[in-house]
Amino acid sequence: MTKESATSEAGELQEWTSYSLDEYTDATEKLVHHSFKTVNTNAEAGGVRVAQAQGVKLPYVGVRSLLGHGIDVLMDRYEGAATARIYSQIGQVAQGRVEDVPEIELSHIRRSLELIKATNLVQCRQISPRVRQILLPRPDGCYLSLTPISAAGVSHQVRGAVLSHNQTIHELRKANDDAAMNFRRITMADFPIGGAKHVNPGGMVFSMRSPIYGAFPAVASEFGRAMSVHNSGIRSLHFPKGLQAEYVSWRNGRKGQVESDISTRTEHAALISRMVKHLLRIGADAYELLKLYETELPEGVLLGSQVKGSDAGLIDPARRTAKWKYDFGSVIARRIAAIENDEARQYEYSQAEINLIAGLVRDSLK
Repeated sequence: MTKESATSEAGELQEWTSYSLDEYTDATEKLVHHSFKTVNTNAEAGGVRVAQAQGVKLPYVGVRSLLGHGIDVLMDRYEGAATARIYSQIGQVAQGRVEDVPEIELSHIRRSLELIKATNLVQCRQISPRVRQILLPRPDGCYLSLTPISAAGVSHQVRGAVLSHNQTIHELRKANDDAAMNFRRITMADFPIGGAKHVNPGGMVFSMRSPIYGAFPAVASEFGRAMSVHNSGIRSLHFPKGLQAEYVSWRNGRKGQVESDISTRTEHAALISRMVKHLLRIGADAYELLKLYETELPEGVLLGSQVKGSDAGLIDPARRTAKWKYDFGSVIARRIAAIENDEARQYEYSQAEINLIAGLVRDSLK
């Protein structure tokens, strides 16, 4: 035998290494679709093989649905990397390798693969604590424990389809074919399963390292935003960065002494007033949005019971009582004092200054 370096699935084929027929039989019987090692490389070896007869025709991508539509899903080892070479060769035969493969080994591997495709297998002494478990409640008060396990063969199918799709788009664009406008390139991410040596958890893990990437859909409907305000109030309440920078610069220019004279106090009040007006505009926008869908909101009320205090009064003018103004002033004063982080702050805020800002906030509400 020739000593060779290991290669990945994406690399060129190595020279064929012969094994005994019993070794091929033993290895083939241990092939699975789902391996625990792809979830956690430190998990106890084991996995699940799905028989062809267990295939179902469903509009989803998975082992059983692919089998149900007559698509062969490649299997992989559940053991460690020490046995990788023989499994790699079995996988290559499963994908069509015939050249330089001795005829007796080729026919034996093919026959063994056909036999195991008809059988299912659960190789597991017990569920390893290193793999995820989901507990689903049952009507009798107990729970059903589910362990999600990915399938490298499915990733192989998906990756191949995506690469083919993207190559088609590339060729159409290269030829300046207008048909390219009818397709959208599919982006794949880099997910480092198995760490630096992805061959450790399985011979086909290479395909699992390139999942499809997609951004979460944004909430586009106005009603969806209205429901968000109804349930949670205004989640992102902030001052404009320009106004924050202006306030910090002004305060630092006075070395934190914001009560030095009438002119300084007047400038201070004007800056605080601009901040308060900005917040009131945000509240007014939220109020108009809620009023637009008032009849569709739960129980016909603008704000849910969980929206309370200063948040509720900022949105709904009917809740702006004297107590609300007092509380709102205190809350906003603390927000203003927290504009600068600890590293950037040049002059600390005294409690007296925070109280002064709270008073200016309340004066801006009159």
